[in-house]
Amino acid sequence: MYLYCETCKEETEHELIRAEKHLYRCKECGTVSQHLPEKTIKVKAIISSGPESEVGSVLLKKSDLVEKGDELVVEVEEGFKIGEVTSIEFSNGRRGEVGEAKDIQTIWLRDVGEVIVKISLHKGPVTTPYKLATSGETEFEVGEVLNIDGRNFRITRMKLIDGRLLKKSGDKARAKEIKRIYAMYERRR
Repeated sequence: MYLYCETCKEETEHELIRAEKHLYRCKECGTVSQHLPEKTIKVKAIISSGPESEVGSVLLKKSDLVEKGDELVVEVEEGFKIGEVTSIEFSNGRRGEVGEAKDIQTIWLRDVGEVIVKISLHKGPVTTPYKLATSGETEFEVGEVLNIDGRNFRITRMKLIDGRLLKKSGDKARAKEIKRIYAMYERRR
């Protein structure tokens, strides 16, 4: 474990010598010092799954840096969800994209454990909207064939949440990164 050593004046490797007293010995200079564990705080978290939102909490150390895009485990009434930070509200009421846990009042997240992927299915001049519930880690690829309701549709493009458009065969993205998939009907051969 790496801890700050007062003698060496830098972070060095330490070994635990007495757990109940939190005593550690620096492996560089041999200095013994006490390092109390940092206290954790419970921060309010609002996690959205599509149009639904629920209030939960996140356990963090006071000095933890939270940033937009980070994935955190949110404790909710029925268990735990994995969420991606979309916004941070500070104790002064302002919003931001990065901050220390001790200064944060609420963390806003979107559920990336299970997401709804919107798909536009094209068959001739007709486009049909379709929604697919899947794990946020499920990977989709341009050129991949999806079987939807017994019909095959080949992915032609994927619009990502960050605004990028993937259209080259072999381009991949995880479900939690996708805003919409475009797929063309493919006759069976």
